[in-house]
Parts: sequence; C-alpha cells; structure tokens
Amino acid sequence: MPRLAEGEFALVREHLSEAIRSPTDPVRWGSGMTDLDFRILCAEAAAQTRDAAGLAEHVPLAEESARSLRHRLYSAVAQRARGVGLLLAGQPGAAVDSHNQAADVFLALGTRWQLGQTLMARAEAQVSAGDLGAARDDWSRAAELFDALGALPAARQARESLAAQA
Repeated sequence: MPRLAEGEFALVREHLSEAIRSPTDPVRWGSGMTDLDFRILCAEAAAQTRDAAGLAEHVPLAEESARSLRHRLYSAVAQRARGVGLLLAGQPGAAVDSHNQAADVFLALGTRWQLGQTLMARAEAQVSAGDLGAARDDWSRAAELFDALGALPAARQARESLAAQA
C-alpha cells in the first residue's frame, strides 16, 4: 500500500491533531468538514502510515459514522483501513477478506483510484498470507487502473511492488 510522501504529507497527523483543537468557521471558509469526513481522513492517514494505535482509535469511529449515514464510499474506505489494521495485527486472511469487501464496493461505485489503493493493500495482505500469485494479479491490475487515471507515481509504485516479488 502506498505510503504518504515526505514533506507536507508527512505532517498529516500533526495537521489533523491541530484541526481537532481548532474551531472552524464554515461561513468564513465556505464549507465545513463533517465529523464523517474527519473520521475517514484520520482512519485513512493511520492506514497509510501503518499506525496501529491510530487505526485502533479511528477505524471503529469511521465505520460507525459511515454506517449511520449509509455512506457507501466512506464505509469502504473504513473497511480498507480495517484491513490494514488486521494485517498489522498478524491476521492476513482477515485482512484479505476486509479488502475484498472494500474492493467490491469500489468496483460497484466505479471509483478506480480507491479500487487501485485497495488492490495495493490486498496484495500486501496476500503476500503475508502466502498467495503471491494473487498479489501479483492485484499489483498488475492496480498499475493498469492508475495508468488509466494518469496517476503515474501510484502506477510506478504498483509496478515496483510487483517487480520486488518477481
């Protein structure tokens, strides 16, 4: 699964922590972040940085918020984050199952970027589960999706992951 970049993105957790402490003025800024947006962002940041404590804290809240609002996209993002947490907890089979559920939603919604991200995460879990063939298939498919979107850094990362397992 792609890691956050260095520089500005490396500070995402600090920015999120500051956001928790800072009041917002939706009128001044034009819109406000909902609790659901915030919870999903925190869960995704924890997944991207492989922060097991952050995943344990934010994934249940993200899942609950997404479920209560029946937000399919965010439910799937939370499901993917749960899969990363399961992998970090040494449960690659359960992680693959979680990623499968997320991938089904992203496929149905036609969200190619989210599907590619999920395939990358699932491939990592498949390697841990000993299913290198399935992992290779997922990295190849992710690279194709990212290429189609013009997301060249993500496509390159998918190909590098694939080459590393050759």
